[in-house]
Amino acid sequence: MPKYFTKSAFTMSLECPRRLYYAYDKDVYANQDSDDEFLKSLAEGGFQVGEFAKLCYGIGAANNIKTLEPAEAVRQTKELLSQENVNIAEAAFLVGNMFVRADIIEKKGDVINLIEVKAKSWNPLEDTFVSKNGKSTNKVIRPYLYDVAFQKYVLVQALKEMFPEKNFKVNAFLMLADKSKTATVNGLNQLFKIKSAPQKRSVVEVSPDAGDIVSSIPVSDRVVKAFDVDGICDKIINGDYDEQKPYEDKNGQVHIPEFMMGMGFESFVKLMSHDYCNHIKTPAIIGSKCFGCPFKKKSDDKSKKLDGYCECWISYAGFDPSTSTKPLIKDMSGQYIGAKRDEYIKLKKYFMEDLTDSDLMRHGKNKHIGLDHYERKWLHIAVATGNEAVLEDYRHKMHGDAYLDIAGLKDEMSSWKFPLHFIDFETSAVALPFYDKMRPYEQIAFQFSHHRVDLNGDGTYKVTHAGQFINTEQGHFPNFDFIRALKAELDKDEGTIFRYSNHENTILREIHRQLDARNEPDKKELQDFIDSITHYEEEKVKFAGERDMVDLADVVLKYYFHPIMGGSYSIKVVLPSVLNSSGFIQSKYSQPIYGTSEMPSQNLSEGKVWIAYVDDGKVKNPYKLLPPIASYLGIDADLNELELKETESVANGGAALAAYAKMQFSDAAMSEALEKALLTYCELDTLAMVFIWEYFFNECNK
Repeated sequence: MPKYFTKSAFTMSLECPRRLYYAYDKDVYANQDSDDEFLKSLAEGGFQVGEFAKLCYGIGAANNIKTLEPAEAVRQTKELLSQENVNIAEAAFLVGNMFVRADIIEKKGDVINLIEVKAKSWNPLEDTFVSKNGKSTNKVIRPYLYDVAFQKYVLVQALKEMFPEKNFKVNAFLMLADKSKTATVNGLNQLFKIKSAPQKRSVVEVSPDAGDIVSSIPVSDRVVKAFDVDGICDKIINGDYDEQKPYEDKNGQVHIPEFMMGMGFESFVKLMSHDYCNHIKTPAIIGSKCFGCPFKKKSDDKSKKLDGYCECWISYAGFDPSTSTKPLIKDMSGQYIGAKRDEYIKLKKYFMEDLTDSDLMRHGKNKHIGLDHYERKWLHIAVATGNEAVLEDYRHKMHGDAYLDIAGLKDEMSSWKFPLHFIDFETSAVALPFYDKMRPYEQIAFQFSHHRVDLNGDGTYKVTHAGQFINTEQGHFPNFDFIRALKAELDKDEGTIFRYSNHENTILREIHRQLDARNEPDKKELQDFIDSITHYEEEKVKFAGERDMVDLADVVLKYYFHPIMGGSYSIKVVLPSVLNSSGFIQSKYSQPIYGTSEMPSQNLSEGKVWIAYVDDGKVKNPYKLLPPIASYLGIDADLNELELKETESVANGGAALAAYAKMQFSDAAMSEALEKALLTYCELDTLAMVFIWEYFFNECNK
């Protein structure tokens, strides 16, 4: 079968032209991109939105072109387009070596509406497709705009070949989840159940009554809407946006934009389609985006597949990152680093040792006690490179490999009140709402875990997994039951409450807003409780409750650093570093005490051992001691690893999100298994916070 330049290949070329070469033959280069459509569909809702869109246009099986054979798909498309008025799903168009499958085609006489369907959220009351100055497209939505522009470009030419006697007018639309709308139907999401299928594919099982339900919803009330982007697409095709054009700086130097290699649309498309179909390596520009290259071989990959990531760095930077012994700037993270990496690379500063004080300029003054972002960067560089001159400034606070500010921690901890409470939430947000009166991607709080630490009279303490909540009822809006259960857990005393990062605060403020629109009998009590443990800033007014939660991530950021963290302070990265730093925790939790009367658990009762060691003597990540949630989902993807890479990201899913979505469509046996997995994982999330606190507490009380 010949290779065709498709819309997915075009989108890939926008990210990096060289990717086309590496993706040409899946058996030649390593590729870490997941091809598990089941995971993607659960996390993004793309397949569900696609089926919803078909029903909006009344497209049944007869007009849904399913064949994968290009020539046959084009033939069927031409036959259907011969009708005066017709709506088609997956219509196929071929011109030269360019081939596209349009999500939806709406034909009305000589007018053809091209509708590209995406699960992306969009609020027409707040968002814009084009920058305020009108010179560039919105960076977030840009790939989708160029996608539909490419389709229009191909369609216009293909239609002339299909129907030379006709003069069709092609209009381009982008169909998105409209966040300004609320669902008028309860259980909308469940009308489109995602099922796994062979070869890691997935299918959407559409409810028999879904067509009648969707058609009964007025177009103006639908949560998925087709937005007119035709004028924008024409400008893209004509090369009218600055993002495609070379520009001159104040010194008169001409710069070529990395995007589209500074080429006009048509020139870029012709080059990419030619190079891809002829398997030619298109020149590419090394940048920070390359650090996330999917064509990088994993360390345990023993196959003979080639490493595209290393190949590019060797070609353009002159070194092999897989064999380099010098720490790279890619291993740095933290505030302001992401935006600066491209600048460093342009200056050929690939290694940490290349960076100077001027490269790591302090943004404002250090207004808080402890390390600021500037100091953390220098500490990371010093530890990674062995820079003794810099390390000398931190030597007095180094405890082995770890930096620990004991004095700062003691001062911080002096304001904490026992019993201590550690909480973690799991939430879901999907394109098609589960419940009426909800917007696309509105947060659903379906689970929490709660660990409590009580101080005994002799100065010792007791750790207890004190409570938890999970919603297992399909089609039930859990948020208000969730907040009632949390209130019951935390209202018993005035002890300090801990979260990790800002997710919990954000979710609680969202539930507060949801309560505004409801007439719950205990509405005031619930909102008062939320106000007491959260903070917010609105219209320059700052508010913090008397029991505002302590962000343990902020405590880590100020007072703790370990090389294992690599500059990150995600809890799933901090946890292994703390376990390797603390002989106390290793000794305590290598014993089978967790889940016994000594340390009660809601889910474990046989004395769970949390400390195990890998071959190099390092402590194994406790998350690796639990069965992967993916195993309960019946897929191979390591969802825990996904969470490590993209924390709190709806677009990329995550273990809990995928598992909860699966529960909404599962039978009782599967739901029970997923419930057990979710409860155990969430319990470990709050136990991880306890581990961090225990390390700090015991180091401060030696």
